[in-house]
Amino acid sequence: MIQSGRRVSLHHQFAIQGKRRHQEKVQAILPPPPGPLCDHRQLAAAQKLVVRRDAGLGDCLMILPTLAALKRQYRRLQITFQVPLRYTDLLAGFALVDEAMPLKPVRQVTAPGVVFADLSNYMERHPLTWSLPRIDLVGTAFEIRPVPEAIRYQPTAADQQDARQWFQQQSAGRRPCLGIALRGIYGHRSWLVSYVFELAQWFAASYGDVIVFAADASAYGLELPTVAALLAECDVVVVPDTGLLHLAACVGTPFVAIFGAVPPHLRLNCYYNYRCLTAAETVDCVPCCEGPGHLRCQYECLRAITPRQVMEAVEELVGARGQ
Repeated sequence: MIQSGRRVSLHHQFAIQGKRRHQEKVQAILPPPPGPLCDHRQLAAAQKLVVRRDAGLGDCLMILPTLAALKRQYRRLQITFQVPLRYTDLLAGFALVDEAMPLKPVRQVTAPGVVFADLSNYMERHPLTWSLPRIDLVGTAFEIRPVPEAIRYQPTAADQQDARQWFQQQSAGRRPCLGIALRGIYGHRSWLVSYVFELAQWFAASYGDVIVFAADASAYGLELPTVAALLAECDVVVVPDTGLLHLAACVGTPFVAIFGAVPPHLRLNCYYNYRCLTAAETVDCVPCCEGPGHLRCQYECLRAITPRQVMEAVEELVGARGQ
């Protein structure tokens, strides 16, 4: 791992229109690691904490254990979570979030009794981003240890009813039910689509119904609180390294996690009741930590995780849940 503040050699590529591509060696100094965003004295004196995170669903959910720890230590503290608009309804359903609101332009909130913390680039810039689990890494922004067990999400009665009604209308009503993420946001975090449908066909023929979730964690255009309720109705979920993984963990549904470029322990260290599949023992470049090579690769790490392997992991979880 390259330490921040150190001078390193980089290769800069550029091209002038109509000319050959050139490459030159340049020297760069990496920025220093971000320090804590606020200290305990500020938090103890504050009435409100505004946390901003412009990122995907999984990255927003991985902040919640730290917010839970802050709530536990500073009981008077009101927490406002600024996130992309499509996540606000879901995140407002977590008891530790007093208010979830859409992202506002980046500017420091200056008001008496208010502490502002912009986490939008904190984890990505941190020198330990590829060695410390993400949930733990968020805690360093506030110098506090996260509380993972506090992020359990309980769908409302209305969302549960909507999910069950949808399930009755769209499915044959057979149990158990398998949820599968069609793909992740990025190709190098996605299981092969052909593998997804092979697994779905096998499960439908041998066990029960299958729900396929899209890349943004939605299912057939449903809102995220209803999607969370659908996940809670599933007996097991198969998901790559994407937001649906963390949402399944929040609702307590067993899941099979499929990992390629990213080391699994960086995302799974606080979860339980899952099976993790990775090609680290059979593909030499795993994990590549999303380095430059993954942009040109053919995703051998994901191709190596076969439907048969996932089928066996699903059967383990289905059997365990049925006991």
